[in-house]
Amino acid sequence: MKEVESVRTQLQQLRAKLQNGEIYQSLIPEVDNVIKAIKPTAPTKVVLPDDQDGIKDLIENLREQLSAHKLDEISDADLTQLFQHIGSTNLFIRDKGVYFLFSDIIQQQITSKDQLKLIFKHLIQDESLFPHITEPQNDAVFQRSFSVMFLSTLLYVDRAGSNFIDDESKNTLVDQMLTYIALETDTRGYAGEKGWAHAYTHIGNVLDELAFDKSLVRADKLLLLAVLITRYKRLATPLIFGEPERLAGYMADLTKQNKLYSDFLLLALKNWRHELVSIQAQENEQMWTSLYNRQRLLQAMVLNPEMPKEITTYLNEEDDFRF
Repeated sequence: MKEVESVRTQLQQLRAKLQNGEIYQSLIPEVDNVIKAIKPTAPTKVVLPDDQDGIKDLIENLREQLSAHKLDEISDADLTQLFQHIGSTNLFIRDKGVYFLFSDIIQQQITSKDQLKLIFKHLIQDESLFPHITEPQNDAVFQRSFSVMFLSTLLYVDRAGSNFIDDESKNTLVDQMLTYIALETDTRGYAGEKGWAHAYTHIGNVLDELAFDKSLVRADKLLLLAVLITRYKRLATPLIFGEPERLAGYMADLTKQNKLYSDFLLLALKNWRHELVSIQAQENEQMWTSLYNRQRLLQAMVLNPEMPKEITTYLNEEDDFRF
């Protein structure tokens, strides 16, 4: 994964510069230089989970025990097997199976702190977040996207009082999420019989959790926002399954915390508007996709009642999200 490592290293360097106060206004252009240099790679075979390994029976058995209030604990082996199938293209295993089941297990506090740590460390590894990410649209998106979705669940559990994520793991998570957002270009929402991919909604979920994380320094929150906006501008396919609304919700939650964030978002929005001149000079499908992605996001921001007034005032005055 040379491309992944290269992007991660460059973003780590920007992260250090931002934390040291060496960059601020140039942050978006510097991130853009990283993202626009990413080279797509040729497709390779995606190896999917073996859904004939007893996973269906395991899900059914655990679900029956939960319903009967007989599930007091779950083994590491069973947890591991469940998470080996979050990349399944069978929505009844991945989404309606593992995700729904794990959510119920979490709500009933059946897992131990050590098990939560085990899952978290599994999800933030490269093999979970980056398989086939620089290749054309492929089925590995389910593994990537649902790893992010489960991370948002675990971040919520940690913030709610479990406190199982140590500083080193949180630091790794930030590096991994910065890299993941910079690289992820699969914008599919509901992917036919395979169900939800929804990578950008899941990104919004993680970013929202990190926005509320008091242990995270402001520089990291700014960089996460900068990478999201910069990648969003360069997406070549549409986001039409509620992702703009989810991302606008995250931006509202972040910017209402401190004027630093709203000032930075306002700066980014103004720069984005200035860039439209060069974008509109290249009339093609990608141009119109980019413009309508932008329009949907800005409209969602204006309609979000939690968005700071200075942001919505600027957008309403410019009125450039209607065309």
